[in-house]
This record gives sequence, C-alpha cells and structure tokens, in this order.
Amino acid sequence: MSELLKIVSSQYKHLPSRTPEQIEARVIKKATMMRNESFSFQALYKAPKSFLPLAVSIFVETSLPSSVYRVDYVPIMNTMNLHGDKTGYESELPGLFSDILMPRPSKPEIYFKKTIGGDYGYFERGCENLLNATDVDYQAVWITLNQDSETLSSGEYSITVKMISLADNTVICEESITVEIIDAILPEQKTYYTNWFHVDCVCDYFGVEPYTDEFYVLFDKYVTNMTRHRQNVLLLPAFTPPLDTPIGQERKNVQLVDIEKVNGEWKFGFDKMRRYIRHALKCGIKILEHCHLFSQWGAVAAPNIYLKSGEHIFGFDTDASSNEYVGFIRAYLTAFMQFAKQEGIEKSLLFHISDEPAEAHFESYKKAKENVADILEGQIVADAMCSLKFYDAGLVDHPIAFMRHADDFDGKCPTLWLYYTGYPLPYCTNRMIPNTAARTRVLGIQLYRYKALGFLDWAYNYYYDRLSAGIYDPKSNPGGYKLYPGIAYLAYPIADKNGGYVVPSIREKLMAEAFDDLRALQLLEERIGRDEVLAICEKHLGEINSQTDPDKDSLFTLRQAINQRIKETN
Repeated sequence: MSELLKIVSSQYKHLPSRTPEQIEARVIKKATMMRNESFSFQALYKAPKSFLPLAVSIFVETSLPSSVYRVDYVPIMNTMNLHGDKTGYESELPGLFSDILMPRPSKPEIYFKKTIGGDYGYFERGCENLLNATDVDYQAVWITLNQDSETLSSGEYSITVKMISLADNTVICEESITVEIIDAILPEQKTYYTNWFHVDCVCDYFGVEPYTDEFYVLFDKYVTNMTRHRQNVLLLPAFTPPLDTPIGQERKNVQLVDIEKVNGEWKFGFDKMRRYIRHALKCGIKILEHCHLFSQWGAVAAPNIYLKSGEHIFGFDTDASSNEYVGFIRAYLTAFMQFAKQEGIEKSLLFHISDEPAEAHFESYKKAKENVADILEGQIVADAMCSLKFYDAGLVDHPIAFMRHADDFDGKCPTLWLYYTGYPLPYCTNRMIPNTAARTRVLGIQLYRYKALGFLDWAYNYYYDRLSAGIYDPKSNPGGYKLYPGIAYLAYPIADKNGGYVVPSIREKLMAEAFDDLRALQLLEERIGRDEVLAICEKHLGEINSQTDPDKDSLFTLRQAINQRIKETN
C-alpha cells in the first residue's frame, strides 16, 4: 500500500492537521452500492520527498461513470461548537475545513508542451482546477461513481486511482477499490426534499437581473445541481418571498407574477412564471413550492407585492386579514390555479401560509388559512413549526416539525415533515461545515424512523447576512451569515469569464447520501419488515431519535450492512 495515495470513504473529512495514523484508520478497500445510485469516496495524495510542490494529475480508471472533484478548503474563524459537543465536530479549533468540490475530468488528457522560456512540461488539456502536491500534507480529490444515478449492471468493479507526475508524465503510484453493484434497484424517491432557492442572491452575487437570459443560464446550473443531489422540490417566488426581511423593509423584487388593476379588478400575467417553471421541470424538479402567502412568523401582514409598473401595493403595513388583501389573494389564487391547470402542474404543488408560526400567532395564522382554505382544498399546505396545535386544529395538512420537536408529533401525525435551520444545537443532525459527515448524513435514518414525508431547509444559496443585509462570498467567508459556517448554503457560486457556474459542497453530497440511505431502508422494509430494519439500525447507532449521534464511521458501516441484507433477500 502506497504511503502517497490513500482511499478513504465519503465519511472522512480531511483537515491539514490529520496524522498518517488517523488517515490509515479510515482507509477502505471495498464497498457496495445499488444499481441506480451514486457512490462517493476520496483519494488522498501527497508528493514524494521534494523541495518544491509537484504538479500532479489524478486519473480514475474504471468502466463505471465517474466524476472527480478537487477538494478545496474554507477558512473558519469559529466552529460554532457552542455546547462543547465532543462527537459531532471535526475540530473545535479555527482553521481550514474541506467543503468545496471543484470539478475536474476523471481521465485528464495530458499533453507535452514546450514553454516560451525553453523549459518542457506536461499539462492537462482544458482543465482549470489543477492539482499540486507537497510532501508535507495530503490533499484530496472526491470521486463520485454514477453521479447521475443511471441504472448500471450488477457485478464487481475495480476502480484504480493513479497519481501522475506532470514533471515527466510518469505514474507515481496507484491504489484500487472494489465496488460491488448489488442486483437491486432503489425505489423512486417519494420523500419531499427542499432547500429554499433565493433568486435575489444569485442576481446580486453574479450581477444579473432577475429572469433574463443571463439569469436562466445560471438558474439551470443551480437547479441541475440540486436535482442531481436529490432535491425534488423548488420554491416558486410568485411574490418576493416574505422571508428574512426586517419589518418595514424590502428585499430585491423577484416577483414572478405580473399584476395590474383594471377598472377595479385584479389582472394577472404568468409569462415569467411559465418560463421559470418550465426551466425547473426541465432540470428535474418534481414539485413547485409556492412561496408564503402571508408574512413570516405569524401571518400578521402581507408579503411585499408590486404592480407590473413597480409600484409597491402590499407589505408590512397591510393587515393580512384586511378586506383589500383578502380580496387580492383570493383573486390571485383563483387565477393561479387556472394557470397551474393549463400548465399541467396542478397536482405538483404545495403551499405555505406563514413560516415558523409560534403558538402566540395561532389566531392570525388561523384567520389567514381560513381566508384561502376553500381555494386550496385538495392541495398540500405545509409550514415549518414547533407546535402540534396547528395540526390538531386542522390548519396545516403537512406540519413541518423542527427536528428537536419530532417526538411531539411522532405517532400523532401521519403527514409529518421535518426541518432544521442549521442552528448549532447539541447532538442534533446538522450540516455546518465543521460537523462530522455522520452528523449530516444521519438525517436519512431519522427521516425513516419518524416516517417523515419530507424535509425542508430554509437556504440552498443564501449569500446574505442576517435579515438579508449585505452579501458575502462563501468561499472566503463561510460564516458570512451570523458566523454559522455553511448553514445558509449547500452550493458555492463560482464567477468566471463565461458568466459563472455553481459547484456542490461535500455537505450536499452527504445530503444526497442521506436520501439514498432512506430509500435503501424503504427497499429493505418491503422485504423483511420495518421492525427488523430498525433493529439493524439500532445495532449500529443505538436508539434512533431526533438526537441520534453516530460516530464517524458508523453510517458507512450501517449502509454496507443494509446493502448486504438486501443482497441476501434477492
């Protein structure tokens, strides 16, 4: 086994301070996967003894579809481990943490080129995310097999990773892993999964106007990246979403619907919305999630809403239950449902009333829901909340319970969803950058345990600080939102000379693995029953609840055990 190249699982997060002994303990030689899923692992590499850094290439040799990423680091000033949580963090100290995945070819074309200075060298053609190695510390590449979840043939496959010196185009070393593709198909993902997409953040970061051709080039890249990583629900900003906006202020107007008032009657134009929806569906989205119809935290006011001319007509100074707003929102929803039927999406919708209402907001939420209930009959209404009271009163069909309150809803609500905001609670699943991979991936097991129909997070690409102030680059300032590193985004924006693109994070890959774990558990349940599946999970993780705290390797081991049991039941 080479000391210069190590293959480790996706459950390992490499930090510059890792010792060879820590790395060796995480090496894997074989794994299993289903025919229609992806599987990720990493190759850690460093140079032979050398005075200078060495330019290298990583070549992945396999008959399976493979995608390769350079693992880049972000600087974290504060890990936000506020509770002395010893198991769920890679480190409590400030430093560099791995998260950004920069795409590379899996089989780079290496060519020889004479430079102007008369030196000779080898280069990777068309590759911008280059690799350099030192003899001091390991670097990492992330390798995903079958990234687009094609249906592959079962059997054993060898994947060989080669490190090539670009000083002389020789193979320095190579390592292999064997992956068995089990003859089984994961069921279609029925679980709803949404991270809210913020149109204004894309526009402000890349300097484009909403819903222009330039915007849709970026939009398609973002949404394709979402759906590749199992997100199947997309927020539909019919109005500027009433989220994270200070009272009396406005976020950038990203309203999709054109509104006019003609002879005292509301008129609605849906051309912009039609284009948005068609792009989303083309990129793989299954469900359109209408933005909230009333203000955040209690439904006491209207969202910021504008006429086609740009005139502001409703907002924080508008009582949500006023005759004027109720008349407007009912006229809009009636027109929207007609539009949805014309587009063939009327059965692919869900609606929100107000985000995170507390029990103190019960009456205002109740009024808001009752004012639109007849028009939304037969549609899914789902809202993030902590109290079962709204569900018991029939005000919300699909309550989205904060993860810490999952047990309050357990067994009482067959339409339960779960959510978290990323706030650093102890012993709770989370997706902050300093969290262990296990702390993020365990979500799939928890969704299974609570029979959750969906999972929601408030931010896929929120690049503002609190309440939409400022804008930051998450690559250089990953804690730009409240110092919480990574909770406000899963994807990284990359500006380049061609208009920009988006790349996934390690955490986004882990979230995809969580949903594949969930589907594997569902498949096994069909064969051996739910009780036995839970028993296997508990054998590896202990009691499964909202605070299940797996160690760093237990989810990889559990998933391999689940796969083996599926194989035995074929």
